Amino acid sequence: MDRSVESVDGISQLPDHVIHHILSQLHNVNDVIRTSVLSKRWRALWYSYPVLVFYDRKFTAGIGRGNSCNEGESFIDYVSNSLQTRLEKNPDIQKLVLHMTSFNLKAARHVDQWLSVASGSSIKELDLHFGIENNRRYSMPETVLLSKTLTGIRLSCCKLEPRSKIMLPHLRKLCLQKISLNEDIIQNLISGCRSIEDLRLIQCSCLRHLQVSSLIRLNRVDIHHCKQLIMVDLTAPNLHTFWYRGKKSIPCQVYLQGCNSLRRLTLDHPQVTRDLCKNKISKFHLLENLDLSLPDKMKHVTISNPQLRRLVLKGSNKLSSVLIVTPNLLSFEYKGESMPFIHIDPFCLRDAKLSLQSKRQDIVYGDKFWLLVRGFIDKFDSKGFKLVLQSSKNIAIHEDLTNISLPPLPDLNIKIFKSPSERVEDVVYGSLRTHPVLLTIISPPDSNFPKLVYRVIKIKDKDPICCRYSTPNNKCWQHFLKDVKVENMNGVECGSDDNKQCHTCTWRTWFKSSYASLSCQTVNLRLYWNSRQHDMETEETL
Repeated sequence: MDRSVESVDGISQLPDHVIHHILSQLHNVNDVIRTSVLSKRWRALWYSYPVLVFYDRKFTAGIGRGNSCNEGESFIDYVSNSLQTRLEKNPDIQKLVLHMTSFNLKAARHVDQWLSVASGSSIKELDLHFGIENNRRYSMPETVLLSKTLTGIRLSCCKLEPRSKIMLPHLRKLCLQKISLNEDIIQNLISGCRSIEDLRLIQCSCLRHLQVSSLIRLNRVDIHHCKQLIMVDLTAPNLHTFWYRGKKSIPCQVYLQGCNSLRRLTLDHPQVTRDLCKNKISKFHLLENLDLSLPDKMKHVTISNPQLRRLVLKGSNKLSSVLIVTPNLLSFEYKGESMPFIHIDPFCLRDAKLSLQSKRQDIVYGDKFWLLVRGFIDKFDSKGFKLVLQSSKNIAIHEDLTNISLPPLPDLNIKIFKSPSERVEDVVYGSLRTHPVLLTIISPPDSNFPKLVYRVIKIKDKDPICCRYSTPNNKCWQHFLKDVKVENMNGVECGSDDNKQCHTCTWRTWFKSSYASLSCQTVNLRLYWNSRQHDMETEETL
């Protein structure tokens, strides 16, 4: 019987919003235009794509290096023509991303024109980054600062005039990076942007006092490395997230009065942490996530909060004891030089991570250090938990918490976790991120876990979708792994003077002495990696 099979173009049948989502994952307009070869429908549909992205560096890389002046003029022509072509087909633009790292003031009038055109198209989001020429910056025009449609703005390395009139009634997200600010500009922003929900100040200068009390919808504030800032005073009843990061040698006073809805608090500044730890943490009754950088000389810390679910402590080299009274705490992480005595009441953790890096050999090799580490591990039920030990380029994965031995190395990282949905892939991906040389797996005699790990590593994706659009400096381990082989520890001799090799030799010696006589299954995988430079050169030849 003859059968006629009608070919179906599945790509063309996708709904508009799905195609737009796919296009949103691409990094520039050229990539979006190239999708037109997929089908006739995509060829027309890209004109309705509401996001325009322009990066001068990617544009320059695409045309090849040449005269820098011509490159700048070519990029200006490219943006102008793309905007004109796009607006002729569809005047609706929801988001414009423009990054001009090689910006010069001669291009200012073109940028003014682009922003005027975008503002006239009822634009919703702007992401603008400019270079600085002779300490002079691009000045933000009123067409942007008086927009009635913008809901999100991200500005980097541009200029806001102190007396500029600002009226953005629908603005919800504002991120300012590397911008000179003062109290007048901040007050203009607050009075003209009453709907702000998300405020982020990154490496901004000149601002000394940040006082916010009239933004009722404000739910997130991030302040990172604003060096002149000496006081932050927030009164925000709906604030959910506050993140402060600064250089520890520069003091700053932080007041969070009336922030009773706070759920996530990150203080990456020892002095700010010390001030807020004085019986103030317990006052945030809804707090669920707490991340603290501790002062160097702090010896004792007590954390008490009824709703806290995740806690991170890091930074102190004198810490000797930690008392945590948190009935709902599920995740705990500690980073420091020495291992303190940690008491958690009640103890109901599902995962924990200890990053212990000390330059003092007497601390690392001392009996007290290992007793404290071992005592913390023993608090976990052995069933259902996995433990990962890492030191330099060597990793050991314990399938459970039986037959645990700890290597005598100074840069030990310990991770304990329990998750019903934890896949083998998740364990492998997390472990191979640092490109280890030796991966040791310790499992019960009848376990299939080592084979699964080996299979995940060996049968890696040829073109991992997770980072297909990443740069060579930001790719996952799959791009660099050259080979993996099972290694017999007994047949390996150590005799190198190289520091990394000696480190690995110490690891092998520890492994042989600790697990040779135990009734457990051990597998050692030797991993071979290409360098990042090799990967970059390979890409250039393709």
